[in-house]
Order: sequence, then C-alpha cells, then structure tokens
Amino acid sequence: MRILTAAAAAALLAAPFVPLAGAAEAAAGPPMGWSSRSLGCSVSESSVRKAADALVPLVPLGYRYVIVDDCWLATQRSGGALAPDATRFPGGVNALADYVHGKGMKLGLSLSAGTKACSGGGPGSYKSEAADAEQLKGWGVDYVKYDWCNIPAADFPGQNVQQIAQALYPRMRQALGPDVVFAMNNEDGSTVPWLWGKGAGATTWRTNVYNRPIPDTYATMVDIWETNQLRAEYAGPGSWADPDLIQAGRGGMTETEYRAQFTLWAVGAAPLILQADPAAAPPSVVANPKVVAVNQDPLGVHGTFVKSDGWYHVLSKPLAGGDRAVALFNESDRAATVSTSLGGSRYRVEELWSGAVASSKGDLSAQVPAHAALLYRVSESREQAPPLVTFEADPPRFLGDDRPSVLEPGKPGEIITRVTNTGATAGLRDVEVAARVPDGWQAAARTPTRARRLDGGETLTVKWAVTPPAGATPGNYELTFTQGTQGTGQTAVAVVTVATAPGPGRTSLSDVAWTSAKNYFGPVEKDTSNGDKAAGDGRPITIEGVTYAKGLGAHAPAEIEYYLAGRCSTVEFQAGIDDEVGAAGSADFEVWADGGRVAHSGVLTGSMPARKVTASVEGARYVRLVATNGGDNATSDHADFADAAITCN
Repeated sequence: MRILTAAAAAALLAAPFVPLAGAAEAAAGPPMGWSSRSLGCSVSESSVRKAADALVPLVPLGYRYVIVDDCWLATQRSGGALAPDATRFPGGVNALADYVHGKGMKLGLSLSAGTKACSGGGPGSYKSEAADAEQLKGWGVDYVKYDWCNIPAADFPGQNVQQIAQALYPRMRQALGPDVVFAMNNEDGSTVPWLWGKGAGATTWRTNVYNRPIPDTYATMVDIWETNQLRAEYAGPGSWADPDLIQAGRGGMTETEYRAQFTLWAVGAAPLILQADPAAAPPSVVANPKVVAVNQDPLGVHGTFVKSDGWYHVLSKPLAGGDRAVALFNESDRAATVSTSLGGSRYRVEELWSGAVASSKGDLSAQVPAHAALLYRVSESREQAPPLVTFEADPPRFLGDDRPSVLEPGKPGEIITRVTNTGATAGLRDVEVAARVPDGWQAAARTPTRARRLDGGETLTVKWAVTPPAGATPGNYELTFTQGTQGTGQTAVAVVTVATAPGPGRTSLSDVAWTSAKNYFGPVEKDTSNGDKAAGDGRPITIEGVTYAKGLGAHAPAEIEYYLAGRCSTVEFQAGIDDEVGAAGSADFEVWADGGRVAHSGVLTGSMPARKVTASVEGARYVRLVATNGGDNATSDHADFADAAITCN
C-alpha cells in the first residue's frame, strides 16, 4: 500500500501550490475535503486557516474543499447583507477565501434554507436566496452546504415537508449557478431528497436520515451506510448520495473500522469530507491513492450489492476502462470468509489496502477480519501473477457465527486453519503453515502442516491443539498463523476467548466469571443490589421484604453472559425489582441459551413479590440473563436475579 509518509507530506508542503481547477472540473467527482463540524461554534478564522494548512499534503489526492459548517455568521444582517461574525472571523470571508485559494483549495460555507442558521444564531437565506448567492460568489465561495433548519412551514399552507423542500432548494441552486458545488443537506428523511435531488441540481444530497451529525461509532456508521445503500439507484455522476462525514482520526473507532468506512464510502461514490483535524486523520486510512481513485472514478457510479446475507456483504462498482471495484465487508464481530464469483474469464485482482496482486479464473474469496472491508480492483487480464490464495484461521462453524472460539485455561482446544488455491490459475507448491501464539501458550499441529502441491480448488486443512496456560486471565487473545508458498506468504489472525465454564453441580452465578456484562446504570453487582452508579455501592438484595444473600443486582436494560461449554443443564433465579426503589420500576427477566429465549418471568413491578424462573440450557455454549425495561422506560428498574444459580454436569 502506498500512503503519504511524513517525509512525503513535508515535501508537498514545500512544493508549489497546486493550480486551482475550475469548479466544474473540481466537482467532476464526489467532493473531498474537510468540515469544521467538530469545532462547532468554537470555529474561527485562525482554526480554519490552520486546518487548511494541515490539508495541503492531501490536495494532490483531491482533498480541496475547506468547509465552514455553521457559526460563521453574525447574528444580524448588515444593511440587508450577510456579515461574518466579527469576533470569529475578523478578516472577513473574502480574505479567508483568498487564503484557501492560495493553498490550492476551495472554500465552502453553510447556509440555511430557513429563517435562521442551524447554529450560532445567524440569519437564514429564506427569501434572500438570490442576494445571498451573489454575495457568496463575490466573496469567492466555491461550495455551499445548504441546511434544513428553521423552515417557516406556515408560509406553505397545505404543502408537506417534501413539497416545501422542493420549492426552497432549487431557488438557491439556480441563484448559485453551475460553478458552485451545492450540497443539499436536508437530512430530515421526510424530505426524501434522493427522489428529486438530482433534478434540483444538487451536487450531493444527504441520506442518513439522522437529524444530527454522524456519531463516531462503528454501529451507527454501519446503520448509516446501510441506509445510504438503499438510495444507490438515485445517485450518479454529478449528483451523489451523501451519507455524511469521514470519521477517521476522531478516536471513536479502530483503524480497521475507519478503513471499513472509507472503503464503503469509496465504493458508494460518496463525498470524502474529513471531520477530524486533517493533521489527525491517519494517512494509512485517508491517503491511499488507489482507494481514492475508486471513489473519484470518472464513471461516478454508486456501487451496489452483489450479495448480502446479513453480516457479510459483497459490493461491486464499475470503473472507467472496464475494470471494477469489489468490496468484501464483514460486518460481524468475528473474522469470516466472504466470497463471490467474478465471471468466466481470467482476472488480475489487486487488494488496494495491502497492494497484494493475484490472478483468478473467476472466484474471489478472502478471510475478512471482524468489522473490516477489503477492496479489490479487478481487471480482465492474462497477466502472470500468483493464483489467489484464501487463507483462513479459525473459520466460523456456521453462517452468522460471530463469537470467538473459546479456549479454557490449561486445556487444549482445536483451532483450524485452511489454505485454498482459489485463483486456480496455477498450482501452488510447497505450501506450509506455522502458528505463533502468546507467551506461555502451546500450539501443536494434529495434522500435516505442509502440502507439496495444491491445484485449483484444493485445500490444505491443518488442525491445531492450542492450550492457554493454566493461569490465563479470561479475555480475548490473538493467535497468528502464517502460510508460505513459492516465495510469497500471508498472515491470518484468529481472535479467541479464554473463559472457564462452571464446574459440576449447583453453583451460584455470582461466583462464576461472566464473559460480558452490560448494564444501564453503573456496573452489574455481585451479591448486592445495583445501588447507585459507582461500583460496589449496592445494598443487600431485597425483594418485597425478603433478603437474599446471593445473586446479581442489575438495572434494566441489562445483559449478563456466561460460557457453559455445552456442559450445563439448568439455570434458576428469583426475579424481582429491588426494594431500594420502592414500588417503582418494572422489568421482564429472560434467559437466552445460545440464540434463543428459553424462559422469561413476564413483567414484574416494584410492588410485586419475587417470581421463580427456571430454564433448561442443556447443550448450550452460552447463556444470557437479560432484563428488559418492562416496555416503559428505564427509570428505577433495579432488576435482581436473586439466588441465581446454574447446575452443570
């Protein structure tokens, strides 16, 4: 993978500025740049200039737009004209535009289609569209993010939100003219901008239907991406679906997850607008020129699903010149093999993040880490490249299995690796697999680790006995496997969990280490009530005057999971709302064995006595004790699993 190193960035800083392209040329692909949204109303002229300076090394890749998102306006117009906030932007917008242009970039500002700006108290552009557009163009503004705030719906009697938006947005688009990028930020889903944004001349239109900025979390990013994919048919060259900003560098996700977002946005021909300080955005994510080229491909096509089965997705995006980009995305919490067919020809396949090049007669398959996406550029080619190899470490046992394999301290457990000649363009010779485990662990091959030859479609499967130390701390660990063949090699990582199943007989669950615990308010407590927010602040578990010495104190919604190894038979507890919240509170107490609910209490309130819950967990690998909030809210829902115990063989 080629990325911008620190030395390369310094060289770019010293190089002459990149000449400005015309607006039409600059908008030939989805806009790229930086937004001040994270700064909120702390944004200032100096912070924008600083961000522009930090963005300079990324200009050659296409990052050209420096966008001031709200809080730049004075609270009142000056003589009917827009005015920048004199404290935040003392030099004015024209000087700021000159500064940004001098760096080889373009300036963007936000406006509102309503009577007031979304933030900062400035005026909106309602009924002033033509004048405001001329003023911004006179300042040298190249990009307008047009927000949907403070809309005077009373001025449009009998019209719904979509009809109002269709009346207001074209006014500004026409006033700005074709040389200004028009980002239609009507993120309220009721305006359905994907149905009419292209016809209204929008360069981009929002799709995430969240009336707030995108949070820097993996789960929300995936939700927004899935919503964006539903709009793919409406996007195209010059009018792109906008699922919101690139989060890389903000700190809420892992680099793997940030790379997944960047991949999905690239395949979706989405704007690549950074939200983090450009200096903090990792080059390993945002500065891969081959991935950016997929996003900026001249065809401008929004990639679509080839297949999707819940957690595992294959997307394809046609590229200019006959190539295509193919993304393999593993949404789940465990590494999994994702596969697709490329067709009946011979192909060159390059994984753009790693730079690995291989060939295939039609199959594309790879083990994709949890929360990760791989991106391939696929070309019909007779190029002599090694055949595509699929290397799997600890593959899931069944479709949708997203739990790591569990190993018990001091006991050997089986981990499988597989090497497959997927490409089938030549035989693989002298294939060998090796294991690398944490200090103190043992890994011994139970089957041969070497194959002299693997023809197309053939697989070398190795079974390993892996043993954690007897004193291994519960938690997740990485096992690394390598395979080498014909001078090349690959690495595959298996994430495994070390956990101990309960011993034989009846055991109090408060004496067993759980594998995970989630609680609405503070931590789950052992042998006391939930208490307050701090750990260890619970009181004796008491339900309708009856006190219990053992049990689990939670606050619904709560979920407590244990590893059983298929060796247990029964879970039982007294369910009830703790007396510490009086007659308030309500919860339904459930038991889940692996993927199915096997018992529940029904809704119990703070004025009801404890109810005995008994559940069969025969053969289950995991059991979860779940407390829901009773269907109302989470107030006072101090849920006790009193005398919680498990019986095992």
